[in-house]
Amino acid sequence: MSDRDFRLSPHVRPVRYDIGIDVDLEQWRFHGVEEIELVVAEPTSTVTLHATELTIAAARVLLDDGTQLIGEATYNAVAETATLTFPRPLPRGAARLNLDFRGEIIARLRGFYRSQKDGQRYAATQFEAADARRAFPCFDEPAFKARFGLTLKIPADLVAIANGPIIRETNLGGGRKEVEFAETPPISSYLVAFTVGPYDATPVVTTSTGWPVRVFLPRGMAAKGIFARDAHARSLEYLEDYTAIPYPYTKVDAIGVPDFEAGAMENPGAITYRLTAIAADAERASTPALKGIYYTAAHELTHMWWGDLVTMAWWDDLWLNESFATFIGYKVVADLMPEWGMWRDFVATLVRPFNLDALASTHPISFEVRNAKQATERFDVITYWKGAGVVRMIEGFLGADAFRTGVRAYLDRYREANATADDFWRELGTASGRDVATIANAWITHPGHPLIRIEARDDALHLRQERFFADPEVRADGTALWPTPMVIKYGTDTGVQEARVLADRAEQTVPLPGARWFFPNGEGTGFYRFALDDAALGRLVSVLQDALTPAERLTLVGNQWALVKACKADVEQFFSMLAGFRAEHDRAVLGAIAERLYWLATHVVEDAARKLMR
Repeated sequence: MSDRDFRLSPHVRPVRYDIGIDVDLEQWRFHGVEEIELVVAEPTSTVTLHATELTIAAARVLLDDGTQLIGEATYNAVAETATLTFPRPLPRGAARLNLDFRGEIIARLRGFYRSQKDGQRYAATQFEAADARRAFPCFDEPAFKARFGLTLKIPADLVAIANGPIIRETNLGGGRKEVEFAETPPISSYLVAFTVGPYDATPVVTTSTGWPVRVFLPRGMAAKGIFARDAHARSLEYLEDYTAIPYPYTKVDAIGVPDFEAGAMENPGAITYRLTAIAADAERASTPALKGIYYTAAHELTHMWWGDLVTMAWWDDLWLNESFATFIGYKVVADLMPEWGMWRDFVATLVRPFNLDALASTHPISFEVRNAKQATERFDVITYWKGAGVVRMIEGFLGADAFRTGVRAYLDRYREANATADDFWRELGTASGRDVATIANAWITHPGHPLIRIEARDDALHLRQERFFADPEVRADGTALWPTPMVIKYGTDTGVQEARVLADRAEQTVPLPGARWFFPNGEGTGFYRFALDDAALGRLVSVLQDALTPAERLTLVGNQWALVKACKADVEQFFSMLAGFRAEHDRAVLGAIAERLYWLATHVVEDAARKLMR
């Protein structure tokens, strides 16, 4: 193993941190002391933990028998570690490690970093994936969960916010104060958060289950946090019901930081945001801006359970952490604000991952991660949005009730611990009675996605599967096969019905008795392309305005266009389909059609045919 890929020993584990940091915003520096309660599983004369861009001035261990051992620190800059060497081995059992350290409030938007707005100075943290080690020495891997107590010394006229609520403020004199925060439940180091600056807060609202919610913004901006505050409160109530687990932390402080690299970060009790993701005048902001704020709040709050309460064991499951929160974030807003058409927006957003995944150069959703830096370097549209599409596809196939039962079982079983994607698939399989692990693992390890060719034959559908490529010159080799969960919506004399089918063979036949028409991607939940013959498409076109939802109609437009561009269907079939949209009234669907027609008019239609095109 290289130094860059170094992993901590499991034989020394933290149980609790008590951290004190004296913040000097004038010099952009800090000095810290901490005590880490350890459990030592095997005798050792060295303790290695993470620390980078820090100087450890003193290290000592206190043993249960009262013995004190002085340690000497050596550093590995590549591994970003400090190794403390003691004059004799630490025995098995409990020990307390005391450290004095100092560092700089850095000018990059990582670790404990500096920020400014309107001439005022702020300091804030951003620790995911592995930058807590720049703020205090720690066991900076997700599996090393511990409780964190924090005390900050700051200028008396500033506000300090952290994961826990403030339990004590003490005037130190000389324009300084000490702020002590309540201890957190067990969390990973990347979820620790604190910030100092001239913040103003909205009034607190309390959820129906008793949790205080407020938004902090730079001085003078608090009124622009009211919409986000209320979105957080409603989303929190929804998620408590969905997970059947009370909110795991004591408060919700949503903090708009003047300079922030990510859109938001799910620190429990102290969620941090880019200002544009949280601040808005609800009377003047556009609907897309309000949607974005509401969705981001729901996404980050989903992480309170999925990511914070139950945390990935290692960074190779970061894709699932984010994909799940993306999917559930949309679910929250779709149910709370149905007039916004969030699932239609979700389908529209999948255009990018579909397009990238149709290239020969695409990559799987899941990949080996040897170090934390790789986890964020490789996180792109495929791992994030295709991942979210696959999670939604699995829910659509299992049914929302079975999926939620599996989610609840997973969160309950692994609460305050670490788990893997396979642990989640296992709980979904138990809840649904289906082999979810085989389905999910095929989808996250295979690059690309399938094209399902469908022919209607005597009350049945004949399915043929091949890999879909956007480039018509690239031919599928016939070896790729996905166990594809399909929701087939179809109309009969007695009404509209659904069939859930696992297309897991190169060719297979699916009974569909009494079907007058069918749509092979109900609610647009499937991450696959489908090709219909002219007769089947014609029957669908005749009913699509009444039978299909806006999300389904948008899926149909996008699917048929992808087939045309890949030379899997001719343009005449695309125009035949458009006949069913003459009465279309949904703005997103109309926009998708206009975009494709504009492309054809610009790149394909010759002058002689332009009048007919119009």
